[in-house]
Amino acid sequence: MFRVPPETEESEMRLNTLESHSTDIDLPVFSDNSNPAITIQPQIGGEHDYVGARRPIPVSTIDWQTTNVSQFIPMHGIDFLAGAEQLHIQQTVELTDLLANVESENRYIIKVPQGETLYCASEASSSCQRMCFGSSRSFVIKVYDQTQQEAFEFRRRLACGSCSFWCYLQAMEVWITPGELTGVIEQQMNLSVPLFLVYNRHREIIYRIEGPSMCACISFGKDAHFKIYTADGMTQVGSINHQWDQVQVAYNLCVQFPGRSVDTRHKTLLLGAAFLLEYMYFEHSKTRGCRCAC
Repeated sequence: MFRVPPETEESEMRLNTLESHSTDIDLPVFSDNSNPAITIQPQIGGEHDYVGARRPIPVSTIDWQTTNVSQFIPMHGIDFLAGAEQLHIQQTVELTDLLANVESENRYIIKVPQGETLYCASEASSSCQRMCFGSSRSFVIKVYDQTQQEAFEFRRRLACGSCSFWCYLQAMEVWITPGELTGVIEQQMNLSVPLFLVYNRHREIIYRIEGPSMCACISFGKDAHFKIYTADGMTQVGSINHQWDQVQVAYNLCVQFPGRSVDTRHKTLLLGAAFLLEYMYFEHSKTRGCRCAC
């Protein structure tokens, strides 16, 4: 008579015990292949839907003083502003603007003086407001960094920039992705010069921006200079200039920051102020040429 070896009998008993408790115990699964284990879990929503997170994409940077090329992984879209002292805002030419009277949604590139593009900006607005209100329209401008991810956005309400309607003047909000309010730029009632106050998210004044005199009709196709002052208005720390670019053969906005070490959130606020000035004073000149600032 054939007898089952004790080792086999003991193995069968262990197997029956495991099967009876299979509903309560999760056993690990082992693989014989040589592929490494996956330690990063997939994101919710698919490969290209990253809710509240950034893709860790390395970006090449060039030090123009030493011509050294390096790479870094930005933790946030505003990290590209670190170390920037000056930025140029250049509007791209839209074919519909050349062929039609009603302008389209604007597109911009934001560059450093050496020519490296840091951001691309895209306007989102309704065609009805572009036709009826022109450069005074409300909009949302989304700014994308070099990794093609949204870095921050500017939100402008529909308001009047004339001192005749002082109760509802212009304002621009700056939001950092995925939804952090950085601050707001608000136009102030002033009969002598254009005046704007830059607030942080705690409603504290951090900068004052003053423009040229409004006593006469200003041709905004020419150079215009806006000065950035400290909160008390005593010291000039930067500027926003509308000037001619001989290389691009067009007028661009030049933002001079107070310094390299300024908080990047403060730089986004000044960048938003530059876009607000672009629409209030210079965008209008593309269709009508001259406009009274008051």
